[in-house]
Formats: sequence, C-alpha cells, structure tokens
Amino acid sequence: MAARRTVLRSAARPPSPEAPSWTNVLAGLSEGILLVDAAGRVRDMNPAAESLTGVAASQAAGRRIEDLFGGEPMHAWLTELVTTTLSEGLARRRSEGALRTRGATIPVSAACAPTYDDDGQKAGVVLVLHDLGLERTLDETARRADRLAALGTVAQGLAHEIRNPLGGIKGAAQLLRAGLTDPEQIRCTDIIVREVERLDGLVEQLRGLGTPPRLQVGPVNIHRILNDVLALQRQAPEWGDIVLRTEFDPSLPAVAGDAAQLTQVFLNLVKNAVESMRGRGQLLVSTRIEARFHVRRRSGRQQYLSVLVTDDGPGVPERDREQLFSPFFSTKTRGTGLGLAVCHRIASEHGGTIAYEPRAGGGAAFRVTLPVSEDHDHPGA
Repeated sequence: MAARRTVLRSAARPPSPEAPSWTNVLAGLSEGILLVDAAGRVRDMNPAAESLTGVAASQAAGRRIEDLFGGEPMHAWLTELVTTTLSEGLARRRSEGALRTRGATIPVSAACAPTYDDDGQKAGVVLVLHDLGLERTLDETARRADRLAALGTVAQGLAHEIRNPLGGIKGAAQLLRAGLTDPEQIRCTDIIVREVERLDGLVEQLRGLGTPPRLQVGPVNIHRILNDVLALQRQAPEWGDIVLRTEFDPSLPAVAGDAAQLTQVFLNLVKNAVESMRGRGQLLVSTRIEARFHVRRRSGRQQYLSVLVTDDGPGVPERDREQLFSPFFSTKTRGTGLGLAVCHRIASEHGGTIAYEPRAGGGAAFRVTLPVSEDHDHPGA
C-alpha cells in the first residue's frame, strides 16, 4: 500500500509555477518548525529549528521528540505539549518556556497543532518555536534607557551647579601656583588643577546622559568602523603582545546608525578588553547576521546583526554583572563608571541592545545587536 502523504490544506487556488515551494517558505521563517509523526518521531525541521535546538535536521530525523531535547527535565513541557496534541488532536499553545541549547538557556514560546494526510487521518503534529530572547533584551534595554534618561535629567542639573565652583577652584589654584617657588607647593597646586580637570571631564559625561547628541542616522559599514577602532587601539601602549582575531561576515548588510556614536561604543568595548588583558591574551571581534531574531514592526520584520567582542581577561564576577551598565559602577580602580552606561544609551537609541555574555572558559564577551539598514545597497563589508 502506498504511503500516505501529509499535506497542508488550503482553500486557495493551486500555486503558480513561479510560487516558492513549501520547503523554501519554511526555510525563510525565523520561527523554528518541527514536523513530528504520529509515533512522536521527528520527520523534518527547518534551519531556524536547527539553530534553536542545536541539532541538524539530518541528525534529528527519526529521533523521538523527548530524545531530541536531551531528556532534560527543563524540556519536559515541550515533550508534554507534543504528546498531548498527538493524543487529543487539538492545537495547543504555551506563551513561554525555557529551552537550553549550546550551554545557554533562552526563553521561547511554542505552539503545536495536528497535521493530516490526504485521507483526513491524523499524521502527526507540527511544533512551532519562537525565540523570545531578543524581544526580552530589547524590552529590558528600553526600561534601562528610561531609568538612565531620568538620572540624566538630574545629572544635568547637578553638572551646571558643579562646573561653576570647579572653574573657580581651578582659577585660584593657577593664580596661587604663579606666585610659588617651593617645588612641593607647586606639585600640590598641579594636583589640584589636574583633578579639577578630571572632574570637569566627568561632569561633561554626566551632561551627555541627560542631553545626548541627536543621531545622524544612515547606512553604516560596521566593518569599516571596527577596523578603524582596532587600528587605533593597536597603537596604544596597553596593547603589548595581544593577539587579534577577526571573524567578519563579508556578506553583512549595512546597519542603520550614527557612525560617530557607534565608533564610541566599540572604542569603549575594545579599550576595556585590552586593558583587562594587561598586554597578553587574545582579542576576538566577530560579526554575524542574527538569523534567529526578527522583531515584528508595523512596516514588517526588523532584521538584526550583532558584533561580539571577546577577551581572555579575568571576566566580570557574577555579583557585578547586574550593575555593569549602571552609571558610576566600575570594576576599575580609577574608572568613572560612565563608559558602559553611555554605550548602553547609544545602543538603545539605535533600537539595538548591548549585553554581557559570560564565557565558560573565562574572560568576557560583550554583544552589541543593531538593526539592519533598509537600504541594502550599502554592504557591511
């Protein structure tokens, strides 16, 4: 007897010869699609599902759904969703759950619906997984940006009140120095002037939190920015014997951004990485398109690319990670704690994200995610 085929029924007219095949349609979706037969075994999956599960379609075919997810208790909800849909024949949905893949846990939503063959007999189910990771990060970035904006308003008022007395202190110290002959007293006045100038620079950064410059947005070649930043940092005395590796995807489109402000973000991240390694270790800068991540906008789906800056330094202690992008928090002895806060503001204003990613082997990794420009005539390489 010939095997029954599983079909997707539609009331629409048959597709024209120019219409894309279902395989191509599924391959282009950002949601993970898994086809499971009536015995609970995986028949096929699209590239997004491969990326989410960390398993190739060729390796997944024929495996039971519980084996595909490693039999971990964390994934019991997915197995239950599939088996319940198979037994009841009714579509089911779960708004959120956890999926562990490649050592990372990501939030996903899942929907499961039965499929039928040509004779109307139940042939299995289709499981749809949607990665909620970027949406959650964007939401958190927006909330943090709101808190920074409120703090920036206060900081701007303080900056105005602080700069006036600082100018008076500096002027008085310079006048005092002009009349001194004792080397020790001259050294002390020089310290006063230098520290006043440092405070003045800090106040200027505070003003930046409150009134950020207006973005000059256009298609930006992200690799050109990264190459310029790396060329500049390699001339710094702190570079020492650091080994640089770059893994750039030459096919990346341009990002929609302000070149000057994005340069400030990556200059800060690379400089921090170089300082943390103290002249020894490996610095890796890589770029990629975020194939799994599409955020729905009114005009369609917004695609993103990401830049990862990884170093072999000591990393960030777990107790400090929640405060990394907070103003005035710094793990450096003489750090102002405003560098990463400003980076966060810039990423947020671009509609992107910046996040710290712990590394299993030690060191630190910062990922910046930015929206792709709608003008694809400007490549990113």
